[in-house]
Amino acid sequence: MIKRLLPIVLFCGLAFTSCDDDDDDDNNNPTPQLTVPSEYLAPDYDANTSTEAVVIEELSAFATAAGNAEANAQTGMTIDPIDYPATLSSVTFPNYRILVEVWKEELVAAANSPTEFVIPDMTGPDPSEEGGLLGSRLLDEYGLELEQMLEKGSFGAACYNHATAVIDAGDLTAGDIDRLVEIHGTDPNFNPETAEAAAKYSKRRSNQVTNTGYFYDIRDNLITAKAAIEGGSAYNAVRDEALEAYLLNWERSNFATVIYYCNAAKIGIQEALVITDEEERRSELGSALHAYAEGVGFAHGFRGLENKFITDAEIDQILAKLLAPVDEEPETYRFLIEASLLSNFDEIIDDIQAIYGFSDEEVQGFFVNN
Repeated sequence: MIKRLLPIVLFCGLAFTSCDDDDDDDNNNPTPQLTVPSEYLAPDYDANTSTEAVVIEELSAFATAAGNAEANAQTGMTIDPIDYPATLSSVTFPNYRILVEVWKEELVAAANSPTEFVIPDMTGPDPSEEGGLLGSRLLDEYGLELEQMLEKGSFGAACYNHATAVIDAGDLTAGDIDRLVEIHGTDPNFNPETAEAAAKYSKRRSNQVTNTGYFYDIRDNLITAKAAIEGGSAYNAVRDEALEAYLLNWERSNFATVIYYCNAAKIGIQEALVITDEEERRSELGSALHAYAEGVGFAHGFRGLENKFITDAEIDQILAKLLAPVDEEPETYRFLIEASLLSNFDEIIDDIQAIYGFSDEEVQGFFVNN
C-alpha cells in the first residue's frame, strides 16, 4: 500500500542502491550494491505484455468509437450503440464499469439527438433533452462530455487498477515489470513521442528538454524494479520501493493533469462568455467544457482504487466542487450561468496541491502541456 506520509518515496541510501541492513545475510556478508542498467531491457516484451497490449488497443478503439459518435452527431446519420471491449471491461474497477455501461448509452443518445445542446437555466435541463453538440463537442443534457468519462477515467479505473492487481498478485517476475510498462501506455524505449493512454499525460507533465518529470521517473522506477527482481530476493526491499514510487508517480501525474484541466476550463469559460458572436461563443464554450470533462474523468477514475495516496473522501470533495458528485446527475451547466462557481476550479487546484505537497512552481508548470 502507498503510505499516507510524505508524498515522496525515497529509496534506502542512494538512488539505485539496496538498503544497507534489511537484506544482509550477516554483518560479514553485506548485500552487494544493486547494478541498475541505464536502459530498460526487455527481450521478451511482446510475449510478456500480450494482455496489456490488448487493453491499450481496446481502450484506444473505444475512445475512437466515442469520438466518431461525436463527429457524426447531428449529421442525419444514426449512431449505433458502442460496444464495451471485453478485455478492457474485465480489468476495470467494478463500480466504474457499471458507470461506463450507462455513459456509453447516454453518449449515443446525445449523438442521436435532433437538437443542439441547450444551456439549461437554474431549473436544470428539460426532461425531454438528451444533450447534443455545443460547438463541436458532444455533451449530455447536463453539459458533461461523456467521451472523456469513457476514456480518461479508464486510465485510472482500468489501467492503474490493472497495474495494482499485477503488483498485488505477488511472486513478481521480470516479465511482470514489462506488463507495468505496457499498461501505463509506453514501451521499452520509453519514447515520449509514441506515449499513449496514461503515459501520454505523464509525458505532458514532464520536461522534454531536460528529460525530467513523472514520465522519466516512472521509467527509472521500472528499470530499478526489474533490476532488483533479476538481482534476487536480497533486493526485494528495493523492488518494493521502486514499485511504490511507480504507482505514486503515476497517481501524481494523474492529479497534476486534473490541475491542468481545471485551469484550462476556468480560463476557457471566462474567455468564451465575453464573445458576442453566438456561433463562436458556443464553439469556445464547448472547448472549455471539453477540458472540464477531462478533469472530471481523470479524477473520477481513481475513486475506489486500492494502492493510492489520495483518499476517496478527497476525490469526492474534488468531484463535488466540479459539480459532478458521485451517484448524482452532474450540474456542469451551472459553470456557464453562475460566474461565482468558477472559483471552484481554484479551490480544487489548491486542494490537490495540498494533498500531494506540490510547490507553487510545480503547479505553474502543470498549467502547460509538454
